[in-house]
This record gives sequence, C-alpha cells and structure tokens, in this order.
Amino acid sequence: SHLAQAILAQAFEQWLAARQLFRMARVIESATDGSCMPRPLLQIAPMLDVSYKDFRQFMRILSRRSQLWTEMVVDNTLRFSQKEGRRLDGFLDFGPSEHPIVCQLGGSEPQSLAEAAQIVETWGYDEINLNVGCPSDRVCCKGEFGASLMTRPELVRDCVHAMSRAVQIPVTVKTRLGVDDLDSPEFTSSFVMTVAQGGCKRFIMHARKAWLKGLSPAQDRSVPPLHYDRVARLCREFPDLSFSINGGVLSLEHARGILASAPQNLQGVMLGRAASSNPCMLWDVDRYIYGEESNPLGEAPTRRSVAEAYSQYLEEVHP
Repeated sequence: SHLAQAILAQAFEQWLAARQLFRMARVIESATDGSCMPRPLLQIAPMLDVSYKDFRQFMRILSRRSQLWTEMVVDNTLRFSQKEGRRLDGFLDFGPSEHPIVCQLGGSEPQSLAEAAQIVETWGYDEINLNVGCPSDRVCCKGEFGASLMTRPELVRDCVHAMSRAVQIPVTVKTRLGVDDLDSPEFTSSFVMTVAQGGCKRFIMHARKAWLKGLSPAQDRSVPPLHYDRVARLCREFPDLSFSINGGVLSLEHARGILASAPQNLQGVMLGRAASSNPCMLWDVDRYIYGEESNPLGEAPTRRSVAEAYSQYLEEVHP
C-alpha cells in the first residue's frame, strides 16, 4: 500500500541519517592524526588580501577549533626583511587564540624556503605550507610560485625536503589535481608520490585543475570542474599520507557529509570564499563538526551579536 511504502521510505531515510551521524562520531573520536596533531576537520583557506590577522580573529569569534591559515607570504620577503632589520609582525604576527594556525609560504628555491621556514617556526606557527596551487598571476609565472610548480614535481620535492630538514613543525603542500593539459589521474598520483619523497605527509587538494593562462583567478576557482572522486582515489592510493579537500564546499552540511563518507585519511575540508563571503555560516562549526557541547557565542547567536563581538575586538586592537 502507499502507506506501507511511505513508512518504509521514512525508515530508510532515518537509517541513512543515523548511519551518517555514526560515521561522523567516529571521525570526531579519531580527531588526531598519527603524530597526535589535531585533525584539521575544518580549515579556513589562505586567501590573498583576505586572510590577514583581523580576518582570522573574526573567524575565531565564530569557531575556536577550525584551523586558520595566513595569506601567502613570499619567502624572500621574510628573508630580506629580517636581514635588513625590518619588522616582520606585519607578515607573521598572530594572537594566542589563533592556534591551530598554518603559515603558507610562496617560493621555489629550496634554501630560501628553508630559511623562511625557520623564521616562521620561531614565531610559533603550528604548521608551514608550501603554495603549489594558486593560479593567480600574482603568484605564478613570476619566480615560479603557486600552481606552475606542479610542472616541476622534483623541484617541489626538493623544496619540501629542505624545509622539513630546517624545522621541527610539519611541512605540508597545498596543490591541485593538475595544470593545463597535465591533469590526468596518473599525473596527480605521480606528483604526490614524488613530493612525498621529500617528507610531505599531508596534502591539501583543491579538487580541480588550474589553467595557468586564459582564466582569471576567480574563474580558475569555478570554471574547471570539480573531481572529489579523484581526491578519494588519492586517499586509497596513498594510505600512509593524509589529505584535505578544497573547492566548492559551501555549507557545513556539505563539509560534514564529505568527512563522514570519505576514507579515514581524508582528514579535513577547507573552505575559502564561502567563509569570507558568508562568515556567519560558521557559527555552529565547533558543535556540528567538532562535537563540542557549545559554540563560542552560545547556541543561537545573531548577526548583531557577531558584529558586536568583532567591533569590541577592533576597538581594543585599533583604538
């Protein structure tokens, strides 16, 4: 009968929901990786001209647990500034509440990156990331920053190796599935395998390729199609490595769905423009993603209460 079919359909939906909650509970219970570092279940992406200190503090008003990232800092900027006695706080300063926090470096010369990594480590960052994914003309084709480095995997390997030997904190790589016509699953696997030989244990994968010419940075974030399945394939191919997925995630429900259904070594979901264009979507991150009992602003914050908290921070820091 129609009634029996409706009852069965409802029961099936409830079973699916319970199954997802069970899998998510297992994700939260195992929220550390093999090195006892917290799993970065939700990461706020490095964004040029966005991920500066005040923005990161705004993110902390909404979530104490999400992993924060700086905008990319060029290795030579840090090296030359330090040698010339100029202050570095404009590039590297962050507040105690911003942990866990990752500093992303841009560069392509192993020794320069190693020196910059040492500078970053002295400032107390939890992790250093090498930018091998940004297609912006501000970071590629000029000194080989960003996504253009995907065409030179051995160089990326050497950069990671030099950085890893220079510091005690993890060195990771943020990259894409490929660039231009170098975008087959075999190419991506070969790239990951080569770079991992340098000591990289965690890759943040933007689940689409980049076109180095012909598209604006905004178009490169949306025009090339997403392939989440290929990131899952990398997880299965490299069970001893950990991965995060980036690209096209616009809600906490989507992020939790990915974490609940993905291989266990897919350890995080990264949000970028969604977090900057609609930050209030993050108000429930700590409870909904990390399993905390409450969120920083309570159970039902309003946009006004978020704005008032941020206004108070700004008045204290920029009187």
